[in-house]
Formats: sequence, C-alpha cells, structure tokens
Amino acid sequence: MTLAAAGLLSCTGTGQSAFDPASVADASGEVTRVEPLSWWTGMQTPLQLLVNGAGIAAYDVRIEGGQGVGVKARHKADSPNYLFVDVKVKPDAEPGTYYLVFSQGERQFKVPYEIAARAEGSAARKSFTTADMIYLLMPDRFANGDASNDSTPHTRERADRSAFFGRHGGDLQGMIDHLDYIAGLGATAVWPTPLLLDDEPEGSYHGYACGDYYRIDPRFGSNELYREFVGKAHEHGLKVIMDIVTNHCGTGHWWMKDLPFRDWIHQFPEYTGTNVCFSTNMDPNASRYDLDLQESGWFVPSMPDMNLDNPYVLQYFKQWAVWWIEYAGLDGFRVDTYPYNEKVPMSEWCAAVRREYPDFNIVGECWTSSIPQLAYWQGGNPNKDGFDSHCRRSWISRCRRPSAGRCPPTRSAGARA
Repeated sequence: MTLAAAGLLSCTGTGQSAFDPASVADASGEVTRVEPLSWWTGMQTPLQLLVNGAGIAAYDVRIEGGQGVGVKARHKADSPNYLFVDVKVKPDAEPGTYYLVFSQGERQFKVPYEIAARAEGSAARKSFTTADMIYLLMPDRFANGDASNDSTPHTRERADRSAFFGRHGGDLQGMIDHLDYIAGLGATAVWPTPLLLDDEPEGSYHGYACGDYYRIDPRFGSNELYREFVGKAHEHGLKVIMDIVTNHCGTGHWWMKDLPFRDWIHQFPEYTGTNVCFSTNMDPNASRYDLDLQESGWFVPSMPDMNLDNPYVLQYFKQWAVWWIEYAGLDGFRVDTYPYNEKVPMSEWCAAVRREYPDFNIVGECWTSSIPQLAYWQGGNPNKDGFDSHCRRSWISRCRRPSAGRCPPTRSAGARA
C-alpha cells in the first residue's frame, strides 16, 4: 500500500519551538512507502519503519510535530532505495500527526505519520479457544456483494467464473452480507482464507501468495472495509481469525523488483523447492543440508521463501502482525505453512505477538499426521532440545489434491484430520 492510504510520525520534543508543517515541503514522489502504515502510543513492540523511495538511503531523517517521539537510529540496506528507521515512542508520547523530515544538504521534504491513542483494553483482548465453533470460508468463492470490484485496473488477474482456478468475484461485502447466515449456523468464530493482495497472474484466488502485506486485495475491498467486517462480525457474536503467511510472499510482491537486502528472501542459482522434510526440525541426527533445504527451499515457484533469519525481515513481520491486530481488532491468527519457517525466529515472532497481547491465540498449520512431530510445535511442549514455539495450537491438515500453485507435488493425498 502506498503512502496515499497512510500517515507518519513525531518529534523528539525537548522544549524546542513548535514545528510548523508549512516550513517544510511535502514529499512529491521521493518516498513511495512507509511501513507500518501508522502506529499507537503505549505499545510494547519496538517500532522500525521501512521507508522506500528512489535513493532514500542518502537522506538523513528526523521526526517533528509533537512530544515524545524521535529517531533512535537509521540503517541502510543493500539497496539504496530503502532506509530502516528505529523510532522511540515514549510512554508519555502525545497521539497525533507527526512528520518524517528527510534532508540532504539544504533540500528537505516531509511525510506525515499518524501515532494514534491505543484503544483502552486492547492488550487484554480475548481470543478464540477450543470452545469455539469456527466457520472457514474462502472469500473469492463465498459471496459476491460488490460486482464492481470483480476486476480492477491495477491487479493482473481478472474475474472469470468459468475458470476452475480463476477468480470468481467473492468479496468482503459478500461476507458482511452473510454474517447472519454464519452466526445462525451456531458458529462463534470465522476464519477467512487470506484477504491481502495476491497479484499473481493466475491462480490468485486463494490469496496465499501475498503481494502487499499492508493492503487488502482491492478485488475483496479495502483495509477500511475489512475493519468494518471485523466490527460487524463482533456485533454478530463472531470472533475473527486472520489467515496469514510468514513463510513466503508471492512473486508479484512489490519488493521483488528491488529487494531491500540480498538475503531478504532465500535465493539459489536455480529454482530450489523445499524438501518438505519436517522431521529435520526435531531429529538430532538430521543433516544440516536437509534442514536448510526444508527451511529455505521455496514452497512453489510462485512463492519466494522469506528469510526470517534476517533481523529486518523478522522485525517487519512482528510489527505487521501487531499492526493488523490493533488496526482491525482481530481475535486470532492462523499461520500458514508453519513448519516451513525458520523455527527459532518464528518462535521469537510468536512470543513478540503474545507479549503485546497475552491472551491472543496463534495456531500454526502443520501438514503432518505424525503426532510426536505435531506435538513438537505445541507451545510449552517439553521438547528434549528445549525448543518452545510459543504457539498455542498446531493444526493438522493434508492436501487432497494439488491446487493451482498451493501444494508441492511431493505431498501425498490423505484424509483431512
């Protein structure tokens, strides 16, 4: 998502005169993205902004516009078109609109950033449990509530209901329109498959090849409509579980044209897929080669494997998860392809989310029918190697048949458990 849909951050504020926004020109194309899109006061998660723009690494940056917010450090990436900015938000920081002021010599420009007041009781939110009856739906195939967004000018795959693996037009409005139906079945929680932008040229209906981690796919609706869906679901007594993917993005993701770091994703001289050998995560006799291939190999050719061992990638995903919980009012996460992630940073990710929201439930998809292997991923399990996933539940599922870029062909068919 571009800055047109966002805002930006505040100043060190140590008794200096008030900042006049009119004294610095607005950015005019120099900055294309700042992520996270916004933030809140009173958060536990450290804030590190990803700033993207042509040659932005050559600029200094400061924060103006209020009290209690300032730049701690700036970090350059391999690409000159990225800057990572560590931001300090003090406990007494004032909510409001701040400004990132970029400077190079006498040249200056600013970008607004919103630091909002955190909703009261947000950290203490409750989550879904084994007492809930969860309704799973695939948004593209559920209900079409707005035919005008079936195809959009800036997404590659157009709607075609005659195509088996094509997009059929289901959307958020259709989901909102049928909340009475879902609640009437006795469901107490709803789990839609991913709603974030998937801009692959074909087979994008499932949403698991993310093209922008901060943007709802416009063929489903908008960020604002997603937040409305969550709110209306709550009015119907339904919790909302967001289906997310940390293991991989899609080849259509905006950063694939210019990666921040060479090791932002796992790269090989030629396409290399995962070996789907989950036992390498807990087998003390497994070879390092097999474990590396399990963690680093791509899920399928259209899904580049993210490198969570890169600390900037890991921090990006921690903040992204927290941002969606806080912004949309979420009740839980279902993490796709959980064992394919690097397990130690993924454990840190889970711990970070639950440090911000102690009662928040995170479940991970584990494609195995081996109970001992499944138990390894359960948070608090007494694993012999001391590993703790901090994941509350592991869900078993197996692929009945390969589906347009989702299931590696090496997986065998089997009953869904």
